[in-house]
Amino acid sequence: MPKLDVDRLEFAILAERAGLSRIPMIASYSNYGTTVKDMPREFEAAEQRVRDRGLINPGGVNDRVMELLGIYPHAAVEYDLRFSSNKGTELRVAVSKARKTAVRTVVDGDRIILEPVHPNDVIPALVSVLPEHPPARIRPPLSVDLAEMRAAMTEVRRRGDEDPQAIEHTLRARGVNIASFRKMTQLLDGPRLGLGEVGVTIWDDRRKEFRGDQTLRIIDLQVGRTAVYNSGAQRMFAGADMSTFTRVLGELTTKTQREAAWR
Repeated sequence: MPKLDVDRLEFAILAERAGLSRIPMIASYSNYGTTVKDMPREFEAAEQRVRDRGLINPGGVNDRVMELLGIYPHAAVEYDLRFSSNKGTELRVAVSKARKTAVRTVVDGDRIILEPVHPNDVIPALVSVLPEHPPARIRPPLSVDLAEMRAAMTEVRRRGDEDPQAIEHTLRARGVNIASFRKMTQLLDGPRLGLGEVGVTIWDDRRKEFRGDQTLRIIDLQVGRTAVYNSGAQRMFAGADMSTFTRVLGELTTKTQREAAWR
């Protein structure tokens, strides 16, 4: 099935005509892109454009469009990504999976592009939209105890200490080996070429929605693309290669599904 490339207003027309109960969050707002000045007139023009392309008919949308949009209300898992490398712009991506089907939704400026993807490749399909940047070589990944780091940050804020090394000094005073933390902060002190975040949402058999309580942060540095995430009681800092994305997001999905099963 070929991809579907429409603008924001055309997408809104299609979603309405398809009678969708939900669309991905990343496609539901327009903080970026061209400002719509005359909403009624531009919506009318958008409707005419999708009609001219044969995307809508008196009964709704055509079969090709419905095959893509129809996945949204039945998604069991949906990954969402937001990434920006330039101020005032944001690349947004969602991959929605429902049983043996999956669709990728890319929001880039004024365009929204939908494309079917293999249901076994949802994470690679999500990550592959990112601008090219090599993963940083950080082996083994750096880690800091989460509880100790949070306690140190709280103590520094309470003291009103503005020394850039205050957290490091506090961690050392608490008996924490600060080698990993120091290396982490040294790397993060450099120019940031891009920032992003990936999260996951799941739905149970009753269509109840559960959002993962953690995300994976993406930070592009001169040394490469890095990932910041929590693993157990540790804050991790690693090179953001495909194996890291697959493992961390897979673990987050499993954790969210287990928590949902107990609610």
